[in-house]
Amino acid sequence: MRAGFVGLLAVVVVLMSVKYAAKIAKPGDTGQQTRSAFLRWREMVNGVFAGENIYVGRNEYPNPPIMAVLLRPFAALPPAAGALGWFYAKALLAALAVVWAFRLCRASGEQPGEPAPPQAGRERDAGGLTRSARLDLAKAAAIVVCLPALLGDLSHNNVNIFILFLVAATLEAFRRRLDTLAGLTLALAIACKVTPALFVAYFAWKRCWRALAASLAGLVLWLVVVPGAVFGFDRNRELMGDWYALMVERPLLKGEITTEHPNQAVTGFVYRLFTNSPSYITYLKTPEGDIPTPAEYHNLTDIGRPAAWVVVKALTALFALAVVVLCRAPVRGPTDPRHGWRVAAECGLICVGMLLFSERTWKHHAVVLLLPLAALAWAVAVANISRRVRIFVIGALGASFVLMAGPGLLGGRGADLALVYGTHTGAFVLLAAALCAVLGCREGRAHDLRRSTGGFGEPIPV
Repeated sequence: MRAGFVGLLAVVVVLMSVKYAAKIAKPGDTGQQTRSAFLRWREMVNGVFAGENIYVGRNEYPNPPIMAVLLRPFAALPPAAGALGWFYAKALLAALAVVWAFRLCRASGEQPGEPAPPQAGRERDAGGLTRSARLDLAKAAAIVVCLPALLGDLSHNNVNIFILFLVAATLEAFRRRLDTLAGLTLALAIACKVTPALFVAYFAWKRCWRALAASLAGLVLWLVVVPGAVFGFDRNRELMGDWYALMVERPLLKGEITTEHPNQAVTGFVYRLFTNSPSYITYLKTPEGDIPTPAEYHNLTDIGRPAAWVVVKALTALFALAVVVLCRAPVRGPTDPRHGWRVAAECGLICVGMLLFSERTWKHHAVVLLLPLAALAWAVAVANISRRVRIFVIGALGASFVLMAGPGLLGGRGADLALVYGTHTGAFVLLAAALCAVLGCREGRAHDLRRSTGGFGEPIPV
């Protein structure tokens, strides 16, 4: 069954690559090859190496200069070759992220190279499933629920799977107690996309000082040293300043909120539905660039932007409080385990926070849900949690899949309207609630490192 499922996924990826190759071969509305994110950014990546400033004027490249440095080997290729090369590279990175996510979920007796518990593979639950079969089903369920986001990002060919890979690599290094490597890898993820910075707060809360110090040193490396060596330090300082003005100053200091329907972050959801803010934007073509113009509104009421700001900050504080209260697994000591479903669930909660509390979150950003989905599915399969919590988690997984896959099945106007009302936001909230439920389960706290029960109450060793 396991080999068949992996084979099916491989076939899906190959078929998607054929479809993607056909898509990028067709010119866009402007007559140029722009029918994927990679092809749209390719001109900017090559432009910055030609001396252009890709953060001002008509250009608004969303990532710091280090991302352009990393994409340069692909952008330097012919358009189709570079796009397909990036597609297959991301497919490989996604596969590695899947492996590392499930390694993080394993408990002490399940680590590679260690003997399995004597009866672990043969004990059955009330439904007749062995523990091994339950875990196989859990892995398949996590991948299937995450599949719409993974396939969507492969088709869109943006950088989100790369960010997932860096986050998973950070946690794999952390699991192996390679704290310096974990910090440097996390810093690269932050330098490419700001939201993984939530893990800096997580490492600080866990008092993992070496990982924290390496993260801070890594930010200097990836934001200053490496791009400075490539572009020159004066030019890199100019580029970083313009990127900061575009992606940090405008939303955080000037209050420019992205309320268009693709934004599934809490900020976009609250302002779109509860203030007089546009859910659709059209762009007027001018010689100076595209000018955004409000086109449609779908707000349910108008509480005012100051009140919306308070709501967003209150929800952010509530999430931070949940992390402080629930993320209590010891990981600092030399004998403290850095794996198991509880540690994975804590890291998964941080990943959900990356999506909920970003300034803007598109549906393809949800690829990082692989980590929380793996933790939840693993907990359902083997953790000693109450039946009520288990049923809630299963329901949350199923509902999240429907909410995230539904817009794609609707297509066109229906898909856009689904995003207007926050289908993905709802999925993120459900998964956050499920993670809080399993982390708050007292039975799980008492037994997750020694013995656990199967899905129907049969005790099984972990």
